Amino acid sequence: MKLKSLLVLLVAVVFVFAISCKEKAKEAAPAKAEVKAQGQAVEKAEVKEAGEKEEEEKGEKEEKEEEAEKGQEQAKKAKVELPAAVVKAIKDNVPDGEIDTMDVEKEAGIALYDIEFKAGKGEIEVAEDGTVMDIATIIALKDVPKAAAEAIQKAAEGATIKQLEKSEVRAEIKKEGEKGTIVKLAGPKYVYEAEIVKGTQTGEIQVDPDGKIVEALKWSTKGEKEKS
Repeated sequence: MKLKSLLVLLVAVVFVFAISCKEKAKEAAPAKAEVKAQGQAVEKAEVKEAGEKEEEEKGEKEEKEEEAEKGQEQAKKAKVELPAAVVKAIKDNVPDGEIDTMDVEKEAGIALYDIEFKAGKGEIEVAEDGTVMDIATIIALKDVPKAAAEAIQKAAEGATIKQLEKSEVRAEIKKEGEKGTIVKLAGPKYVYEAEIVKGTQTGEIQVDPDGKIVEALKWSTKGEKEKS
């Protein structure tokens, strides 16, 4: 009799324990599902972030490749279009200069090559026969003579001086009717040029060391011709 009672009691305890475990499992299921959902959300966010980063890196890589290709095209173009005498003048005067942009214009029948270099190396203007017309180097306002600086600041009143250059003029073109002759100067002349920005307009002015205006301030807007 006692044994039977013990067996009944044991069965009851096991039954209650089983029910208790089942209830706990039910309670734990939503928590596990929530944790799983959070984990999936985090995983998705990480995948999305990785994808965005990959796209960004891809875009930067493509941009660099485009710039490199553009630079190679410009260099190739320069090598093809520049006369040997002009190439030699550039190497002799700016040996470490890397061409950024190049413009060719004719003055009194003489082709002039205006070369701008990368990395703030300035500019050089060379005639088709290799004569260096002038060399420009980028400088700071403190390096401009007082009179020239005052003239530039006066012209730039209300605007921002973006860049200053010191041009060493070595030769000029003497015009005789429609034809011109290159005349080398006995000694270089110096001109200070300022690039000025005001809103959407960009202006340029040139003055000599004494502050005398060599070329009056001219404004230009993108897509428009320069205007005084």
